[in-house]
Amino acid sequence: MVRRHVSEIGRAVLDCVTVRRCVACGELGMELCAPCARLLDERRAPWCDRCGAPLAPGARCTANHRWMRNITIARAPFRYAGTAGALVRRLKFESDRGAGTMLAAKMAAAMRVWAHRDGRRAVVVAVPLHARKRRGRPIDQAAFLAREVAGRLGLTFADHALRRVRATLPQGDPRVTSRDRNVEGAFRVRRPERLRGRVVLLVDDVTTSGATARECARTILRGPGGARSVALVTACVARG
Repeated sequence: MVRRHVSEIGRAVLDCVTVRRCVACGELGMELCAPCARLLDERRAPWCDRCGAPLAPGARCTANHRWMRNITIARAPFRYAGTAGALVRRLKFESDRGAGTMLAAKMAAAMRVWAHRDGRRAVVVAVPLHARKRRGRPIDQAAFLAREVAGRLGLTFADHALRRVRATLPQGDPRVTSRDRNVEGAFRVRRPERLRGRVVLLVDDVTTSGATARECARTILRGPGGARSVALVTACVARG
């Protein structure tokens, strides 16, 4: 009992003396400063039940869902612009776990209804980096987000269940003439016993064309794991 009280007092003192910085820009102040909060482009409900695109009340989604081949539903709480883009880059290139935690909390909130229904026994899988790229990165951003989202939703994180067996060009590279061909055959199921017959929640940082997510989902569904279905959540979407 005494030890617990000492621990609580210690945490309280630490909170008082810790210098707080904005997770988006690093300026002293609150967790998210007022200028950065204004530039946070959040995608709010109501949204399309399938693709997660925001809708006007009572409106029907007119988006083309062909990009979601092999994916049952998709959600992304932010547009990849302004502050949300800065948060992704801070996580990806500066290993800023504060930025990642803020993104993951919103990602989990966007999937909470699904996780209590169709996804209540789902396993969470991250879009993997190639081993060569992983060695050059301070953090595996998708794996970090996947672990955080799984913890918040009470789901199992199937670490390393999927692997990237071929190094691919960045999808935005001008040498890429087809994003689908760029990632075709680039993934393999590594631990099929963890995915067989399961609902899978695939996690990445940003959705642009959806080509990488589609290929991952195809591999998870048709590979030796034979998953039942694949849903997708990313921190940001670069369109819509």
